[in-house]
This record gives sequence, structure tokens and C-alpha cells, in this order.
Amino acid sequence: MIRAALATLLGLAMTAHAADDKKPEPGKAIPPTTPLELTIKGDTTKYVLDLGGKTPAEFAKLLEAGKTGNVRLPKPPAVKLTLVVKNTSDQAIRIWAKGDPVVLDLELKGKGAVSVAPQLAFTADFRLPEATDLEPGKTMEIPLGGLVSGFRNASKYTYWTQPGEYELIATWKTGIAPAPKGAQDFDGFGVVTVASTPFKITVEEKK
Repeated sequence: MIRAALATLLGLAMTAHAADDKKPEPGKAIPPTTPLELTIKGDTTKYVLDLGGKTPAEFAKLLEAGKTGNVRLPKPPAVKLTLVVKNTSDQAIRIWAKGDPVVLDLELKGKGAVSVAPQLAFTADFRLPEATDLEPGKTMEIPLGGLVSGFRNASKYTYWTQPGEYELIATWKTGIAPAPKGAQDFDGFGVVTVASTPFKITVEEKK
């Protein structure tokens, strides 16, 4: 009963807070007092363009049709990347590691970068955040197997549609305790957003 009430209150508060969301600049955080650093690392920076046998123009048309739900969107590119979250403070913190308030956003920059919101249905339940400890100077890693992000890591598909040079920026919204100065407080946790520096990716023509 108490858990359900807490979920409802936190869900409503987070929804209202989301309306005022602002993204920090790459390599920065909101609020600036946030003791977190986010970086992207990968086994490789080179990937091969695979449009499933379609030309870039045909693939772009497919993505456009997918926005309306008339056709099924193709799977976003698979990647071998890891998000690294570091506690830059001199004290241990508690950090939300998963749950509905924890949201990852991937932004791909470059000619041919396209993002689409797939037409999906989500269950109405609110998944409370789950916290873990992060010691001073230590890191936690989040595997990233594909360019999928957003609510429950499913509401945003990102694609490269032609060969070239790209930059990937990850923005991660979470909560930490103790709450840093300037963060909205939810039961002792401050809601924060941290952005990575750009990770450079080269997409090559399929041979």
C-alpha cells in the first residue's frame, strides 16, 4: 500500500519535472554540483553501414513511414559500447541504477543521423528506482548494445543512414544521495542529469 502510494507520488512528480527538463552541455551536468562524470568507451570506433539491402533514400523513406506506425521500424544499429559513470566526489553516494525515473538519451550527430520514436505501448505501472552504492572515485558501467534509448530504453531509435563521421552523446538522468545542491529532492535523492563528451564513430560503406 505504502509502496504503491510512493510510486504514484514519485511518478507524478517526475512527470511534472520532465516537462522542465533541460539537457546539459556535453561533458557537463545539471545541476553543476552533480558529482558524476559520464563517458563512453568502446571496443571499436568503426562500424559498417548495413541498410538491409536498401539505398540510403529507401531507408530514410522507411524510417519516415515508421514514425506513423504504418510499417515496422528496422532494428537500430548494433554497437559495442559502454557508458561509464564515475563518482567524482570524496564521499560514497547512493545512485539510482534502474527504474522508470532513470532515463538514457542517445543523440547522434552527423550527416545521415536520424532518430525516430517507435509506436510502442508501455504498461501503466510505475517502476520505482533501485539504488546502488558508488564509492569515491569508483565507476559503474552500463553496457550499450544498440542505439536504443529513452523511456525504459525503448522509446527512441537512432540510426546512421549513410557512411561518414558521427558523434554520439549520451545523456543520463538519475538520482543520487546525498542530493547535490540545486537538485530537486525526492525522498533524499536529488534528480540529476549528466552528459558525456562526444564519442567519435566512423561508419564505412559495406563492401
